[in-house]
Amino acid sequence: MKNIAKIISFPFLLITCLFIFGVTVSAQSVSYRTYKYGTHQTSMADGYYARPAQVVVDDNQYLVTMTIRTKKDLSPYPVRVLTINGQAPLNVVKTRHGSDYDYRYSFRTNNLKRDISSQIKIDVPHVYQATHNITFAFDTTQLPKLTNKKERVSHAESAIKRSAPQVKNKSVKPKEQLAQKKQAAIANRQIAQNAHNQRANQQRQRNFYYVILAGVLSSLILIGVAVLIVVNAKERKSK
Repeated sequence: MKNIAKIISFPFLLITCLFIFGVTVSAQSVSYRTYKYGTHQTSMADGYYARPAQVVVDDNQYLVTMTIRTKKDLSPYPVRVLTINGQAPLNVVKTRHGSDYDYRYSFRTNNLKRDISSQIKIDVPHVYQATHNITFAFDTTQLPKLTNKKERVSHAESAIKRSAPQVKNKSVKPKEQLAQKKQAAIANRQIAQNAHNQRANQQRQRNFYYVILAGVLSSLILIGVAVLIVVNAKERKSK
């Protein structure tokens, strides 16, 4: 009886194993660069990001997991992601990596060939606080190709439209012109916003360097004052 039960249960176990291994997708390591928003100049935040990112295909989308790694002397988790690819970060996990702090998060996208925008907040107590807009450029040479159902439907619809007779073409043109005007207006607003964000980032970058420079100068002044005090004290003792 036990042997019969084993024989019956074996196919179910086999199917279960095949299902599990079939749906499991290994993560692909993908390198990336961190730029100032709207440029291809390396952002000051580039040093916070640990490479590579981990990318898996999930429901015809890329699920990208990134890690921000900061040193202990900057305080715990001083960098926080506000938005990534127009969405809030997913699966945020805070862990330790030796003495460093790891802030791990994910986001979804169906296109990693374009730059991915993000907004982060940096808060180093008593030293530097600012919000930065940045963009990521991913190395997509080893990414698997997505087979999106929507794309297949879109191609089929295009074929149907090409084969169908053109009816009421005059009534369609005004609508197309209106849509084009709206798209142009949206594009102009986006260009203006990008320029504004770029100027703001440049100003924040300058402010950051000014803060660092002021800190260095203050330290040098304090050291000089301390040296003068010690020298004066020695001269008084010698007299």
